[in-house]
Amino acid sequence: MSTPERVDQHDGRAFDEWYDVFSVAADDGRQYPVGWAREELRVSMTRDDAYWAREIWAVRDEAGAIAGAMQVDVPLADNTFRLGAVIGVRADVRRRGYGRALGQLLDQRAAELDRSVLVSQVEVPIEAAGPTAGQAFATSLGFAAANFEVHRVLELPLADAVLDGLAAEAAERHSAYELRSWRDRCPDDLVDAFAALQSMFVLEAPQGELEVEAERWDEARIRQAEAQNAAQARHSWTTVAVAPDGTLAGHTELVRSEHDAGKVFQWGTLVAPAHRGHRLGLGLKARNHRELQHDHPEPLVVHTWNGEQNTAMNAVNAQLGFRPVERHEEWQKFLGERTLAEH
Repeated sequence: MSTPERVDQHDGRAFDEWYDVFSVAADDGRQYPVGWAREELRVSMTRDDAYWAREIWAVRDEAGAIAGAMQVDVPLADNTFRLGAVIGVRADVRRRGYGRALGQLLDQRAAELDRSVLVSQVEVPIEAAGPTAGQAFATSLGFAAANFEVHRVLELPLADAVLDGLAAEAAERHSAYELRSWRDRCPDDLVDAFAALQSMFVLEAPQGELEVEAERWDEARIRQAEAQNAAQARHSWTTVAVAPDGTLAGHTELVRSEHDAGKVFQWGTLVAPAHRGHRLGLGLKARNHRELQHDHPEPLVVHTWNGEQNTAMNAVNAQLGFRPVERHEEWQKFLGERTLAEH
């Protein structure tokens, strides 16, 4: 086994070799794989970003081929005590120490970057009853499960009558609010209020036992995110609820990539605490799905993730027709006096 090496993500051939292993390992065995398309991830790895740094690493087998691959995400603006990582190993060489070598390297990188909390994720088949290989591997590296969500899917298009009925049902409770929608770029008159909602999102969404702090969003961060989406050939549909006093009461966002055209991803949905109880979650989602289907009436699959304790949003998703297909678990490790790197 070779010593883990950092891969130059700006080297197109080196990135492709790494991606060919990482993407297959990350989505291995999943009924609904959702790993980023090659060009989406390439842009994320090579484009300047004031809020995130990203690294990719590999370990090679005796023949010199990549056996294990790791992506490391380094927050730069907030949550700077954390380090995120995903490790994938080729199916034919698992349980030979390649993943553990990358896990030891991750501890070392955390020490070098002065990070005290490591976060990763494990995808679990919805029907799994006992520990899976992914859960066992995370445990062996010293991680513990900290937050649990369910991955759900929805086949589009939804019938106009279904969306009309849901929108009408919700509208009875939020007639004082105005719903506004846009594609790709937030209107200038809403960008500050939209940034405030984004800042609120992390702490309002259920986080289980994860150590996490609020993110700081402003117009500059919104515009950078939009520019990143454009570079990745992603398009977004966003609907917000404008309260009677002109503030934003909630939002929802759907994203589709030209590089993975059959999939749509539900990004953030939030109704601010002061405005809950008006069926805004259902109204926002029904309207936003209508906006998406206006532009893309072809068959698509929408993916969303929600904690089971988020009963209000799960009820909205059930009304739209989402069904569970996978458990998504976020695992966390606190770095103390003893780490794998020191063993």
